[in-house]
Amino acid sequence: MHATHPAIQQNIILKLPEQLNTAISLAELAHREYQAGDYENAERHCLLLWRQDPTNTGVLLLLSSIYFQCRKYDKSAQFSSLAIKQNPLLAEAYSNLGNVFKEKGQLSEALEHYRRGVRLKPDFIDGYINLAAALVAAGDMEGAVQAYVSALQYNPDLYCVRSDLGNLLKALGRLDEAKGCYLKAIETRPDFAVAWSNLGCVFNAQGELWLAIHHFEKAVTLDPNFLDAYINLGNVLKEARIFDRAVAAYLRALNLSPNHAVVHGNLACVYYEQGLIDLAIDTYKRAIELQPNFPDAYCNLANALKEKGMVQEAEDCYNTALRLCPSHADSLNNLANIKREQSYIEEATRLYLKALDVFPEFAAAHSNLASVLQQQGKLNEALMHYKEAIRIQPTFADAYSNMGNTLKEMGDINGALQCYTRAIQINPGFADAHSNLASIHKDSGNIPEAIQSYKTALKLKPDFPDAFCNLSHCLQIVCDWTDYESRMTKLISIVGDQLQRNRLPSVHPHHSMLYPLSHDYRKAIGERHANLCIEKVMILHKPPYKFSRDLPNGTRLRIGYVSSDFGNHPTSHLMQSLPGFHNRSKVEVFCYSLAPDDGTNFRAKVSREAEHFADLSQVFRLLLFLSPIIQGLISN
Repeated sequence: MHATHPAIQQNIILKLPEQLNTAISLAELAHREYQAGDYENAERHCLLLWRQDPTNTGVLLLLSSIYFQCRKYDKSAQFSSLAIKQNPLLAEAYSNLGNVFKEKGQLSEALEHYRRGVRLKPDFIDGYINLAAALVAAGDMEGAVQAYVSALQYNPDLYCVRSDLGNLLKALGRLDEAKGCYLKAIETRPDFAVAWSNLGCVFNAQGELWLAIHHFEKAVTLDPNFLDAYINLGNVLKEARIFDRAVAAYLRALNLSPNHAVVHGNLACVYYEQGLIDLAIDTYKRAIELQPNFPDAYCNLANALKEKGMVQEAEDCYNTALRLCPSHADSLNNLANIKREQSYIEEATRLYLKALDVFPEFAAAHSNLASVLQQQGKLNEALMHYKEAIRIQPTFADAYSNMGNTLKEMGDINGALQCYTRAIQINPGFADAHSNLASIHKDSGNIPEAIQSYKTALKLKPDFPDAFCNLSHCLQIVCDWTDYESRMTKLISIVGDQLQRNRLPSVHPHHSMLYPLSHDYRKAIGERHANLCIEKVMILHKPPYKFSRDLPNGTRLRIGYVSSDFGNHPTSHLMQSLPGFHNRSKVEVFCYSLAPDDGTNFRAKVSREAEHFADLSQVFRLLLFLSPIIQGLISN
């Protein structure tokens, strides 16, 4: 907003005729010294004039203004009061007193004096400007707007005041009115760089990035040393992902202000987006060196460190950011992501919820919390948070894709398909959404469509293990042996790397039998997927199952298997040897088939190796009536 304007009178009239010429010259000198910021000499000359004529209100006003600029508020108030005593209708003196009250935080008294000043002198422009500033400080934005409008009614060419009015309207969200103010200011003063920059801010707020860029560039052309305009230009170029020009703008800003921590932080963000992670880390550290209490820089540094695989260092930086600002929502969310990846699901959930408590409209935190809830099997709650994320950010492609995964798990295939399709519409280059869409096609038996979508995902993101392994499986299903050897070499390499990093392999345990993997790899794949199941169970915090009664001595444990798949089916392919593996001295095995004998070796092996095998296919409809009998035979 516009600076506080002390009021002075330009023409000081002395009552001593014999000293008139000398006094006028001294008064003019004092004015020039005041305007030049030479307050010491201005004070000395004014005091000389005041001693010559203690009733001269012009001198009293000038002394009031000098002391105000020197932050000697009591003396400023003293001389304003003396001026009012000499002339109770002197508007400038009331305004100067208002300035003193405002600086002392006594806003009600300041407003009272400013209003009295403009009532006494309706065309008192500085009075309206000071009144506007005080009204802003008091939170009366509409009143401040009216005060600026009043000043402009008396002088429409005050381009600085019109720009200040634009700033106020922009802060109120009245962007079109603000735009009109800036345009009028530019019309009055075409080389007024501040108005060009402010107009750029309006266009940026309205999403008109190219117009914003144009106006910021015009501002720095008019004023090559305009620091804020270079920063604004860099910010909007970063938002437009024109990274090379954003870097140039930030570097120019740093030439003007080498120790500007925020600019270093913004420049580091651009380096991060460019993939220059080491340079980003160094630049974030420089920002922190300049401003140690800079939570944003710590949070962003943590992001870069995590990208480099330095997870512990990243976690330390997030915690530092939170020590500096416990309500730093981005750090809460990002630290939760680390905890989730470390399988500390409860801690991750707590952090996501805290981030949302701080910032309820945090779309990414809603989406991340939904992902954790989905992992815990709380699908309806997950769905609710995905929908909330999309409500907040309707173009949140990740949320659509992840919601598709939840709907798929809930059996809503059409809903999942719509979510993946919408995610791709929003971001055609979203490889994960293409891969998820491919999985829907694959599970639905639409293998050609799945192959095409997996290939699209890999074209967009060549280093995409899940998509590559699923594509390999689809190609094997349709007996496409093109480049089979190189494909298998890459698949084995992917699995080996994932097992070494203790990550969930992209090859499913069942599918591992299809590929030339070692038995050690197949076993490790199965173990890792089994551990995932254990992790999901542990999240539920359910106590281990306890049998309702102990077996009497000499009694074997009875175990029953009921299935319609004792035949040529993947279930039998995998478990055909299981009945025969039991120790018959301790376990008595029953197998109940709900399907007729298909004449295969799978059926024969299960039937042969189970101690008891019963074909219930003919009495399947009576199974509900027989279930109490079966339960009586099986150990509970």
